Amino acid sequence: MTTRDKRDRKKKSESPAGGSSADGAGRKEPGGVQGQSAGSARRWIRAKRPILGFVLLFVILMGVYYAVTFLDIIEMRAIPAYMRFNAHASAAVLNVFGEDAQVRGTSITSDRFSVDIQHGCDAIDPSALFLAAVLAFPAPFRSKLPGLLIGTLVIALVNLIRIVTLFYTGIYFPRAFQAMHVDVWQPVFILLALTFWVTWAWWATRNLMPRSDVSTQEA
Repeated sequence: MTTRDKRDRKKKSESPAGGSSADGAGRKEPGGVQGQSAGSARRWIRAKRPILGFVLLFVILMGVYYAVTFLDIIEMRAIPAYMRFNAHASAAVLNVFGEDAQVRGTSITSDRFSVDIQHGCDAIDPSALFLAAVLAFPAPFRSKLPGLLIGTLVIALVNLIRIVTLFYTGIYFPRAFQAMHVDVWQPVFILLALTFWVTWAWWATRNLMPRSDVSTQEA
């Protein structure tokens, strides 16, 4: 082969047709990458759908709760009535210990101390957090019902303990009253609601596992 033939073959290999095909291949790559990214995103959403659904429903339920609390019948009647109930129940516990506590509206008074139960001292917000988390969790309602009833009752009972302990804190440690009220009991209630929910979720999922195993074996 002559030197001229070699130059001709080199020119043909570097012709625009070859460059066009290379450019075409280059243009296809971004589309393929985008398709793979979209497919990965869809797979991620599909895999995380229960978690995303739980978070979305939880946010919606809490939004409904806070919206409902602004209704006049709730804000002016239902919540004050529940606070008066807490005052009477707490006074009954204090009278068991010989305090001779009296109730006036939402206030508990005795010869040694008095405390007024206001919104935020009624455990409504922690109860709402717990109820919303249970309702939003992906589990059958028959598993949710015991959690809703028992968890709400336990939170209400713990709130009575809080009021009683705050009353005695005001008697024996008045300087620590504000710290007990804000810095101790409020975080404790949030942690209690979270702990109750985690415990219930563990029970609910554990309660479902044998049934799923049995259905799998039968299938």
